[in-house]
Formats: sequence, structure tokens, C-alpha cells
Amino acid sequence: KELWQKGVITPKTRCWAIGMDGWRSLQQIPQLKWCLIAKGTPIYNETELSSKLLDILIKCTSFFPSRTQNGTAVLIPGPKLSRKLSEFVCLPHIVQVCLTHDPGLLERVATLLCHIMEDNPEMPKVYLTGVFYFMLMYTGSNILPITKFLKMTHMKQGFRSDEISQSGIMHRSILGQLLPEAMVCFLENYSAEKFAEIFLGEFDTPEAIWSSEMRRLLIEKISAHIADFTPRLKGHTMAR
Repeated sequence: KELWQKGVITPKTRCWAIGMDGWRSLQQIPQLKWCLIAKGTPIYNETELSSKLLDILIKCTSFFPSRTQNGTAVLIPGPKLSRKLSEFVCLPHIVQVCLTHDPGLLERVATLLCHIMEDNPEMPKVYLTGVFYFMLMYTGSNILPITKFLKMTHMKQGFRSDEISQSGIMHRSILGQLLPEAMVCFLENYSAEKFAEIFLGEFDTPEAIWSSEMRRLLIEKISAHIADFTPRLKGHTMAR
């Protein structure tokens, strides 16, 4: 912004960041165009604007479900909006909103992803966006939309663990490398509401052993694993 104000850079200044396929003029890069070139007083701040956009997308996807009205038959082809949003040009940007750790935004993202991924043939690829890491790194308590998404998708990813010693469910679940086997089984066998209750609480039962300390350790490990990603994302929103 300082360089822009001094006139050192202009709309035609060519820019590049890690993840871009080549040099582009500043006016061709959305995040720079809207931050530097746009004039006037904004109606919403970034968080408010994101909330409005996500609400619109949630409403639109709810108008075009993937199943018939009675819910018994899957529509083929699926809703065009869900197909467009699940393309890799759009989906990572939606998922990366999770990294704001804003409770309202993350809840909306999880809800939208549930709408997009229902009966979607692209569901097995969603793990490539990092969504499972980002969601499990969340420290808030409004996790019901997240657990609904996890339950819907964790066993349907095009991913297979290299650990041949793992049990069947741990081998098939994308969460097998993140959560204890008992928690993965609990997620698969019980409702999202029950799993959310366990995940937020302190439990030591034959079915599940989980505590706030275990959750804290999980968040620390994930944070360390993706430590270099957030700075790259700040530099360029197309970073992978």
C-alpha cells in the first residue's frame, strides 16, 4: 500500500508470487486490484463481506439439492452450482476461509461444504484442499457443522494410508492419521451430534478416550504441519 501511495507501482506493474503460473499486471490480480485500485468507502469489512457471500452460496445451494424432493433418488447430473463450486478453481478458496478461525465463517464454510459435497462425484478429492487439517485445527466450540461434514466425507476420500498395520477403518478413513482409532470408529458409528459432544468434552469410556489435552495436542501437531502454508497463502491466494 505504501508503494502504491507513493506511485512506485501502478495498475500496469507486473507482479508475481509463489503459486502463480506467470507474471501478471497488478490490475489482473484480484486481491491487489480490490485492495489497492478500488476507491470509495467499503460497505462491509472483509469478515462481513465473507459472511454475506457464504450466506448467499448456502442459500443458492439449498435451492438446488442433489436429490429429488422425497430424498430417495440422486439427480444426475448434479446441481450445476455445486459442480462449479467443487472445481479446484473455487473449492480451495472456500476451504481456506477456515484458516481465519472466525467462528461464524467456519460454521458457514462447513455448512456450505455439506451442501456442495452431498452426492458429489468430486467428494473423494476434497481432502486435497487440506480441509480436514484446517477444520480439526479449529479451537472453537461450534463444531456441529464441522462434525456433520467429517461424518459425510471421511470414509469417502480417494486416499489410502501406507500403514499396512492399521485396522480396516483406520486404513480407509482420511482421519486415521489424525485421530485415535476409537474416535474414528465413534464418528462412523454414531451421529455427528454425539461425536461433537465427545470432541468437546472429557471422556474416558470403553468406546472413546478423549480430553481437551488431546485436542490441544492435535491442534499443535496440525499447526506445525501446515506452518509454512499460511504465510504463502498471505502472499498469494492461489498457493497450494
